[in-house]
Amino acid sequence: MVWLVGSANSAKDCGATGNSARPVYRLVVLLFVTAPLARAQACPPAVALTGDEALVSAIRDLLDARGIAAPTTQCPAVRARVERRGAQLVVGGDGPDGAPIERSVGEPATAASVIESWARSDVAAPLLAIRAVPVIAADAELAAPAPPPAARGIQLFAAVETTIGSDGTRWEGMQLGACIMLGPICVATRLRGGKVVSQPERWAAFARHGAEVYLGIDVPIALGHARLTPGFAAGYGGMFTRRKTDDRDVGVEIHGPRAEIHAVLSIPLTARVALDVTAAGAMTQATEVENRGPEAPDPAVVFPDEPRGLLRFAVGLRYGAL
Repeated sequence: MVWLVGSANSAKDCGATGNSARPVYRLVVLLFVTAPLARAQACPPAVALTGDEALVSAIRDLLDARGIAAPTTQCPAVRARVERRGAQLVVGGDGPDGAPIERSVGEPATAASVIESWARSDVAAPLLAIRAVPVIAADAELAAPAPPPAARGIQLFAAVETTIGSDGTRWEGMQLGACIMLGPICVATRLRGGKVVSQPERWAAFARHGAEVYLGIDVPIALGHARLTPGFAAGYGGMFTRRKTDDRDVGVEIHGPRAEIHAVLSIPLTARVALDVTAAGAMTQATEVENRGPEAPDPAVVFPDEPRGLLRFAVGLRYGAL
């Protein structure tokens, strides 16, 4: 700098008047202005990414390909985190005002685009305004219903259930079923079987078991990441009753139609497995009564009637297109 000042002074007549130091001042000002800009241009967009290890690795590769570097000690970096919530990926970070924000996306490529929009300063301001969601909007997005179930696919389910009959009996059994998605509805079939494990004192001498088959329609409704599925089904069933002192093949069998309404709450455990909690109410009708066995039961024995109503509770697992 001394040499520059000396050169500038020697190039001017000592006796002349004017602004001989002005070029020096301009050079100093230019150095002060351009130095920070040069340092800023030397730092590429950078992101410090944390969260689920597999997601971080996949998204980090996408960001590297787009010119978004890893954090260094010399350059500032945007902090972001990624995690999986059910079938969704959640990207979190700090908004322009420092408040935390979150976005729910469906795949790593979209997550990388969201993080890129936070890290790059050369993205248009309107685009940044769309991608940066305030805390209130983020909360509303997370609380919003998840996408409806898949428009096609098959679900399989099984559950253990407890049934209370209108005649005071209590049953233990299980159900197996399948559901085929057809747009917004699911055509479902159910097979139930069980036996009486407790009954009124007046029927203590009898044993009873039964089975039913149903066909109906379910309507899945999104509740966040869970599903509430009300439905209606109709079918046919039978109950076999015998005296405990008689041979197992001797007794009375009652057949008839069935109708039920039910509601199933499905809570996702993985992308394709859910926990099912079911409540159902069914009506029965006896249209056929017959004796079963090599000989008719003792006509003096009065067998209990079929219960007209059944209230069921079940817990099980569901697999398929949730």
